[in-house]
Amino acid sequence: MESKWFAAATKSSVMGTAAMQFPWESTPLGPMSTWPASLRQAVKLCYSTRFPVMIAWGPELTMIYNDAYRDMLGTDKRLTALGASARCVWEEIWDDLEPHFDSVLTHGRPTWSVDAPLIMNRSSFEEETTFTFSFSPLFDDAGEVSGVLDIAMETTEHVLDRRRLKTIDALHMAMADHRGDAQSLATLVVDVLGESPDLARCAFYLSADSGLVLAAASDTTLVDDVDPETVAHVLSSREHSVVSSILIAPLARPHDDSATGVLVLEANLRRPFDAAQRSFLMVTSAAVGAALSATLAQQTRVDYLRARAELSELRAQRVRESSMTLQRSMLTPPPEPSDLEIAVRYQPAASDLQIGGDWYDAFETTGGATMLVIGDVTGHDHHAAAAMGQLRGLIRAIAFDTGLSPARVLERTDRAIGGLELGPSVTATVVLARIDPAAPDGTRQIQWANAGHPPPVVVRGDGQVELLQTANDLLMGITTVDRVDHRTTLGAGDTLFLYTDGLIERRGQPMPVSMDLLIDALAGGHRLTLDALSEHVLSRLAPGAADDDVALVLLRPAPGAALLQAAEADALSTAGQS
Repeated sequence: MESKWFAAATKSSVMGTAAMQFPWESTPLGPMSTWPASLRQAVKLCYSTRFPVMIAWGPELTMIYNDAYRDMLGTDKRLTALGASARCVWEEIWDDLEPHFDSVLTHGRPTWSVDAPLIMNRSSFEEETTFTFSFSPLFDDAGEVSGVLDIAMETTEHVLDRRRLKTIDALHMAMADHRGDAQSLATLVVDVLGESPDLARCAFYLSADSGLVLAAASDTTLVDDVDPETVAHVLSSREHSVVSSILIAPLARPHDDSATGVLVLEANLRRPFDAAQRSFLMVTSAAVGAALSATLAQQTRVDYLRARAELSELRAQRVRESSMTLQRSMLTPPPEPSDLEIAVRYQPAASDLQIGGDWYDAFETTGGATMLVIGDVTGHDHHAAAAMGQLRGLIRAIAFDTGLSPARVLERTDRAIGGLELGPSVTATVVLARIDPAAPDGTRQIQWANAGHPPPVVVRGDGQVELLQTANDLLMGITTVDRVDHRTTLGAGDTLFLYTDGLIERRGQPMPVSMDLLIDALAGGHRLTLDALSEHVLSRLAPGAADDDVALVLLRPAPGAALLQAAEADALSTAGQS
């Protein structure tokens, strides 16, 4: 018998038996005794492996396949697929498959796909599936491509399991970070589950004094499709109910006395409602129930703590108000020398629970010099405000009375801190600058000392920004050390800019970047008034409410002061010559 080869190839296969009995003469392939050697060899390969294999031969793509491939045809397609055209069998997904067939048949190029999603109708409903498959060319006896060898593996369950775990992980992470009330938890849960392709619809009910209340729903039609009495019964009985592909689950932990809500979940309608689907819904509802119980317990605790916190806040506010009064009383208006402009700014931190130790000061000495101070005491409480007041007073008194240079003033202040035993709270960063009266050419000498503070900046009259970067001395109040005076010249139109670190320090931002932003904000500041420049810099670097206090001091020779000084010098020179 010429068909003995077929019997030998298919003898141990259910599909092989079916193929032996199939009327191939009624198909484009004709009787099996007429099949070319190349097709016979492909058939032998098909029935010799347990991998799902399908052969599509000839222009009509007539299908031959083994037992494993038959299992992927569902309950409907397996009845008519043998000997049929692949185009007809897979009509609903042909748009997805045709490029693969074309690659093989037209160009002789094999294809490879991993976890390819396909919506097929193989069991009387549209079903979400995924497959990993390879299409390879089959050659006839003349060496021409005459068919396609499809080796496939359905990966649907693997992909779904992985995706369901991802949904549960996302839900756990979102609920773990949740710090709100039960209503916000319901919204969060529905938002997360509403994004899951493995859930068609979901609704979250909360128990209230008036009964069950719908807290959130991904689709309100689900509420209409579920009997309210069933939902109420689930809440009171704490027993799950399943209606078609919908799970109605009580929200409670095993040891809770009663359920506090109900979660309604409808499974993915493009998958059969099997044990895997049901297990996924049950695990999801259990996780949400535990989170709701924890949220309600936490809310009870929060309500108790809030009552205590309100009482503590009232006490703290009284302390803060008195400290702020002390702090603001120290931030006096600057002097108004006839030949200098001085502007000051103080912007408190965003948190009304923090009291800063930032301060500024500006005053004239008995010798006619103008002193500027900018400082920041360590800490953010009423102790810092008190320490700031003490340190400000010491520096002001010593500088005013002695006429010493800034470094010497800070050295004497260190000795006073130790001698008066003011304690470790009086620790601060400070810049103290002295601006001498104008020289005959209109320039002014600036002397400054820096105790661990951000460097001063000069905006020159031509718009250039100069950072007065020097090696800082130690902070005030740590120990008595020799401090260093630094010098520069302030010309007509130049602006001296002092500031506290609240202007530039940002969490996660390197200091060089902060300084570059400050320089950029000051660029061109020579064209602005001091008040306008102050507002400009604050709006750029500390807009709105900042994380820390910000204090600023700006100084610039008054317009016309240099010309007046030059005229006076010329008059003196002329008088001397005559």
